[in-house]
Formats: sequence, C-alpha cells, structure tokens
Amino acid sequence: MGKSSLAGRMAKGMAKKAVTRFMDRVGGKVVSGMADTSSDAPDSRFKPKRDLYSKMKADDAADEESE
Repeated sequence: MGKSSLAGRMAKGMAKKAVTRFMDRVGGKVVSGMADTSSDAPDSRFKPKRDLYSKMKADDAADEESE
C-alpha cells in the first residue's frame, strides 16, 4: 500500500467537498419541500402544519379587546 500522489489526494478532497456542498444546498431544499421544518414561522414558503404564530396573534388581539 503506497501513498497516493499529492495531486490525487487534493483532487479527491476537493471532489468530496464539492459533493458535500451540493448535497447541503439541494438536499436542504428537498427536505423543506417534503417536510415543513419551520412549522411555526410566519413567513414560511409552505403552509405550516400548525399555525402557532397566527394563534398567538389572535390570542393577543383577544386580550387587548378584553382590556
């Protein structure tokens, strides 16, 4: 088992980093499309599974009206 050339090891490392970056960018979009990872965010691109932000706003408005 001999050592690989320096250029070969560098190319392999760069290729690994490129694949990792690609998967981070594309995979994040795929996951956010399949599952709502920001379900409580008021400005999420997808309809949240539970709408905690709107419920909090409605509760605040109801509290202000009762005062």
